[in-house]
Amino acid sequence: MSSSARAGGTAAANPRNGNSSGNATRAKLLRTAERLFAKNGIDGVSVRDITGAADANSAAVHYHFGSKQDLIAAILHSRMADLGARRERLLADLEADDRPALRDVVEALLLPTVELSRDRRGGGHHYLGFLVAVGEHPRSMHLITDELDPLTARYVAVLARTLPEVPHEVLMFRFGVAKDLMNRVLRQGAVREWLRRHASEDDAVLVDRLADFLVGAFAAPVHGA
Repeated sequence: MSSSARAGGTAAANPRNGNSSGNATRAKLLRTAERLFAKNGIDGVSVRDITGAADANSAAVHYHFGSKQDLIAAILHSRMADLGARRERLLADLEADDRPALRDVVEALLLPTVELSRDRRGGGHHYLGFLVAVGEHPRSMHLITDELDPLTARYVAVLARTLPEVPHEVLMFRFGVAKDLMNRVLRQGAVREWLRRHASEDDAVLVDRLADFLVGAFAAPVHGA
């Protein structure tokens, strides 16, 4: 059973999680942990740090999720409901086209991440930092692929129709780099601050330039091909 399934199952099996107070505590722990992990990394945040910042009982993480690793999986799973649905809609339009334009594929990949970066009320901008932190943590990085592999396969299939001359393994490499690059550029961090200072202070311009960059990266010649 995956960590995300265990995280969801732990909450469902505990009857106290069904009341409004339990649900509110669980949601607060999710958002607090997401923000702290985004800021300090996975190993830089303890369970006690999370419960303290959330003003929750010291045993609350264990009660609601089971472990720190299950909490990480639960954060990913909680975001994927809305984020996955958004990507599903964009993918459906691309899949209905026999050969969509590469720019359209890149924008469909980029747009949900841009929307997260601009989501201050719902904390979406923290989620991007959280994804970077999880991706850099050896014991947790597999959780991202567990959640995203089905969508990855569909995106790469659309890219393959758009760029039939690029080998599959090259498309996979470029897709993986593109996803990581998007999160790093669009999160509120050092890379984005540098770009604001040296490239443009207008976020819309930065997004357009990132899209241009990704189009060029996907369509680049393959060495030795």
